Amino acid sequence: MTYRHVQSSRWAWLISLVGLVGLIWVAASPPATSGTTILATASFVLLVATGAVISRLTSTVDARAVSATFGWGWPRRTIAIEEIVDVRKLRNSWWHGWGIRKVSRGWMYNIAGYDAVELELRGSRVFRIGTNEPDALLDAISRARGPLG
Repeated sequence: MTYRHVQSSRWAWLISLVGLVGLIWVAASPPATSGTTILATASFVLLVATGAVISRLTSTVDARAVSATFGWGWPRRTIAIEEIVDVRKLRNSWWHGWGIRKVSRGWMYNIAGYDAVELELRGSRVFRIGTNEPDALLDAISRARGPLG
């Protein structure tokens, strides 16, 4: 039994597109001072890289662990099933935002929307995974934890 879901973010792709257009603009512009060109190029490369990393969030559940992975493999957070004390569906407030965020008692990975599944871990820590399939993710984690979980 394995659950795997990939969620994409249009906003992240827009950030990448803006960065890419900026890179093309810097490349096509007449040379300015070298410091300005380097700064502009570095800024636009950072926008493209950030957009690529936060453009997708993959949630995976198997018999051993729950994983949330941005981009194409990094950053990643994996939590062993044995570490999960409780799991619940919730709706984040708008101020929680998107990306990797510190939340009360733990961390959150989210790329779009407000729905999430919160894992309560040993030691009263939490980890939230933003998803557009909260019921399916909750069900997969519950099944992986078994009848006693």
